[in-house]
Amino acid sequence: MQFVASYPKSGNTWVRLIAAAYTLSEEDFLESMRSHSASADLPASLQYTDVERHQYQTVCPFPVDDVTFMVEVRLRPAAMLVLRRERNLTTSQRPALIKSHHIHGEVNNIGLWNTEWTNQVVNPVRDPREICCSLAAHRDMSYEETAKLMADPQARMGEEHERVNSLLTTWSTHVRSWLNADEIPVHTVRYEDLQANPEDKFYNILDFLEVPDLTEARVADAVERTRFDRMHALEAEHGFHETTADQAQFFRSGKTDGWKDELPTEVARKIEEDHGAVMEHLGYL
Repeated sequence: MQFVASYPKSGNTWVRLIAAAYTLSEEDFLESMRSHSASADLPASLQYTDVERHQYQTVCPFPVDDVTFMVEVRLRPAAMLVLRRERNLTTSQRPALIKSHHIHGEVNNIGLWNTEWTNQVVNPVRDPREICCSLAAHRDMSYEETAKLMADPQARMGEEHERVNSLLTTWSTHVRSWLNADEIPVHTVRYEDLQANPEDKFYNILDFLEVPDLTEARVADAVERTRFDRMHALEAEHGFHETTADQAQFFRSGKTDGWKDELPTEVARKIEEDHGAVMEHLGYL
């Protein structure tokens, strides 16, 4: 299976939207924006995640709501095989990208990723100061609370429709884990570079995913069809299935330097202190 794995609010949805727009007709793409449940030939790249509760419940003899995170980790390999079967049966779209926010790592010597069901991973990364602004709105948290979450080695997160948790740890640890992954092919790309040069960067992503008959013209069309202002307008008209109850709109700003006007100076400095080494490595400092 092919995944888009990232820390939350780093461009995961945009990558999956591009894959959907590249593959689908305009009619089917618009339907994918309106539809919450995957159905035949609709874009699994927008609908599937690796923490859907029914995947885990299928392989668990107890109610998933009652199990610990450690049990979730033990169930994950079997749940991913359920996901692979489901994806193969419910869509002919390729690439069928699957959303993940899991770190690349282990929990009590149990790996969260396995080459048996992981073929390729696209890993978008983003300036953590910008993530703080976006994630605070997404989770209805203060900037201070969000910065604290981003520095928490035990941080986990689950969306409202997902009981199963994603293991985040700190932003720095999350990013390092994917930069250092070596047993599966990983393509890391900065959100800021996607913004600055979308056609070239998304062409490289789709080439990495081995999309057949790849053309620059079709990539340019996919980029045009997923412009932020268009996604913002479509969500305002039809809603979007990844919007949480805590936020007014999922497609919030899409900026790369909005934090300079939004984030309190003391919070920005705290993030830089917590994550300075990785930020410098990625060119954010």
